[in-house]
Amino acid sequence: MKKNIIFLILSYFIISCEPDDICLVSLPDTPKLIIGFFDESNGLKKEVTNLKIQGLDNDEFYFFETTDSISIPLKNIEKITSYFFTKDFDKNSGISSNDDHILFNYQYNHMFVSRACGYVSNYDLNQIVIESDSQNWITKTEITNSAVKDEKAVHVKIFH
Repeated sequence: MKKNIIFLILSYFIISCEPDDICLVSLPDTPKLIIGFFDESNGLKKEVTNLKIQGLDNDEFYFFETTDSISIPLKNIEKITSYFFTKDFDKNSGISSNDDHILFNYQYNHMFVSRACGYVSNYDLNQIVIESDSQNWITKTEITNSAVKDEKAVHVKIFH
C-alpha cells in the first residue's frame, strides 16, 4: 500500500512537470564577447603578458594572466560596455603599468527561451572605441564577426 502511494505521488510530480520547468544544459546561454590578441606587425596571434581586465566603476576584475584570447561579458540592459585593459599588471604590488580604456558599442536582442531558462541576449557590435592617451598599447581593433550569438569564433581582434 505504501509503495502504491509513493508511486502515485512520484508519478503525479513527473507527469505534472512541464518541459518549460526544466532548463537543459544544452540550451544556449547569453554569449560572451570573444577577443583575440594579435601582433600589429605580422597579424599573427600574440599573447598579452599579465593582462588584467576590469569594468568601469567595478572593483572586481574579470581576468588576470598571460593569454592570446579572452571572453568577456557585455551588459544586456545598456548599449555600451566599458573596460580597462591593463598590460603587464603586477599582481603583487597592484600597480598598473599601462591601462587602455575600451568602449564596446552594440545593439542587443533579448529572446525568451522558457520559464526555467528565462531570456538569452544576443548582440550586434557597432563600434569599438579606444580612448586615446599618450601610452596606448592597443594600436587598433577589428570587428571580425559583429553578430555575438555564440562563443565559437573570435568576434574582435585587438592589435598590439
